[in-house]
Amino acid sequence: MYAADRFLMNHAAMAPSQLAIWLNDAATLQEAHSKISTQIDHWVPWSPQFRSHRERIESELQKALALNVRTTKELQAATSAAVDDVNINAAYLVIRAKCEKDEAWLHNNGYILKERAKRVYDRPVSNSSLALRAKNGPNDGQVILNWDRDPGAGSYQLQICKGHPQGEESFADYAYLTKVRTSADSLDRASWYYFRIRSVGNNENGPWSEAVGIIVT
Repeated sequence: MYAADRFLMNHAAMAPSQLAIWLNDAATLQEAHSKISTQIDHWVPWSPQFRSHRERIESELQKALALNVRTTKELQAATSAAVDDVNINAAYLVIRAKCEKDEAWLHNNGYILKERAKRVYDRPVSNSSLALRAKNGPNDGQVILNWDRDPGAGSYQLQICKGHPQGEESFADYAYLTKVRTSADSLDRASWYYFRIRSVGNNENGPWSEAVGIIVT
């Protein structure tokens, strides 16, 4: 699977100023991403490299404008290097999502997801909330989660809240999963976390489960 199979990869066609803005926005989103910011491999270009590319592009763009030319070899080299790193980053995220069967890697990272043909399920999702269970895992800062299977679900949407939830806005998406078991990693120890899950089916979602709280060890 290639990055272009999942993302709109039009970065090579962007104007330098547009690419610089995209790099800055993507860097900010990936820094705030619960998985990318904590689990990305050290060799993968991401936020630090994106910001460095943005600065170089903006610098070379100013030099080109001062010369009253549309582009220079240096500006072309700067944009080309940035696009190369963007392609590596995007391909890595797609591979991680596929290997871990976790769509969370593909969301809120700066890229635009392509529309995918939706699978049609023979059954509707259950109108009963799923039973979610949580326990501390063998690793520090890890929580193991599992829940009941819904035959009508194509995937499951897992949300997380650090501290006692004050309302719907307290929860944030953690992962979209196809299995009924997962782990939440790199959590702050001695802190309360709450989780909830729901079924995602063909143009419909099931009700949220009861929020399950746990103190992370």
